[in-house]
Amino acid sequence: MSETTPDPTTAAGAAEGSGGSAATSSTDPATAAAPPNRRAAILRSGLIVAVLFVVFVIILPRYIDYQEVLEAFQDLDPSQFLAVSALGVVAWFASGLVFSALVPGLSPVRGTMSWLILAGIGASIPFGPWNMGVLWVVMRGWRIPNAPATTGIALYGVVNELSRLFLPLMAVIGLVVTGELTGRPNSGTVWLIAAISIVAFVVATVVIVGIVRSERIADWLGRTGQRITEWILRRLGRAGSPDVAGAIHRFRDQFGTILRARGLVSLGLSVVAQISWTIVLIVALRVVGVPESALTPFEIFAVYGLVMVITIIPLSPGGAGVSELLFISGLTTIAGTEYQAAITAGVFLYRLYYWFLPIPLAWILLKVVRRGRSMLPTTAEIKAAASG
Repeated sequence: MSETTPDPTTAAGAAEGSGGSAATSSTDPATAAAPPNRRAAILRSGLIVAVLFVVFVIILPRYIDYQEVLEAFQDLDPSQFLAVSALGVVAWFASGLVFSALVPGLSPVRGTMSWLILAGIGASIPFGPWNMGVLWVVMRGWRIPNAPATTGIALYGVVNELSRLFLPLMAVIGLVVTGELTGRPNSGTVWLIAAISIVAFVVATVVIVGIVRSERIADWLGRTGQRITEWILRRLGRAGSPDVAGAIHRFRDQFGTILRARGLVSLGLSVVAQISWTIVLIVALRVVGVPESALTPFEIFAVYGLVMVITIIPLSPGGAGVSELLFISGLTTIAGTEYQAAITAGVFLYRLYYWFLPIPLAWILLKVVRRGRSMLPTTAEIKAAASG
């Protein structure tokens, strides 16, 4: 399993298997659509299999009895499973609204389909940003013009990461207001990660807003970034340097209009989507037997926020296995080992909707929307879509 944002995943991540990996940079999705070479595909696939094996076969069985986890699932009644399923569908829809905000002309239904495709392909074919390219080809097939499709998919990663950085601040405020942070184990770690993410969120937001709103600020950031980059490379003994100033101005030219028009709305919708997934996790933990006396909603939200921030760094392709380990260890640290099996069952249930189900749904959607053509784009089709 992997946290992809949808993140989805390296969608940011997202997807999540946003759900989650998802695009996490402003890489041109048209360029990313090119299939990976065989060596890269084998290495990435091997790495994700190795991480899953280590986490689920070696590490977790040392601390968790899978039979107890299975029993927790067996105690679920149909109404509880339907409740979690309904919330999972709502979270899919909320995640898709971010795409609808960033891509003019994309309906909420197609926005949801976009998130599922990005998350599902990113989780099942862990070849870097290729899931961005696949989604880009799908959008072009929906007659979304080249520029809005490219810009919207690329900006999804930026907005998704900003929303993840914002979560610890919300969680800490909730814990402080309710008094739940006082005396809790590892509260210092919570504060540290929250502080780092808040600073990163503020700095990133100020820089992006400055670049978009002011050409003078963009020029200053370009010159400053160029000098810093060249100084670092000289210290490392490397000749030449990337065109930082040019990259900043290209970002402003390509993304400035859509960020000014829809940036704040898309960021707000992305935060709402993250909260929706937190609710799925909370309800999943409750239905498998983790009471509020062991884990309050704000404590679960705090762990969710910390995991989202930590997994911004791709510790494995799409965060495979790492997210589950972080969720289980973080929640168990607060609730105690007596709830470890139930917590594991709850995390697996949440991951069913965030990571697993988007995989078959993505392939089904590709089969439907690309009827008459191969499910994955060919090189000739990519060139035709890019030139069109």
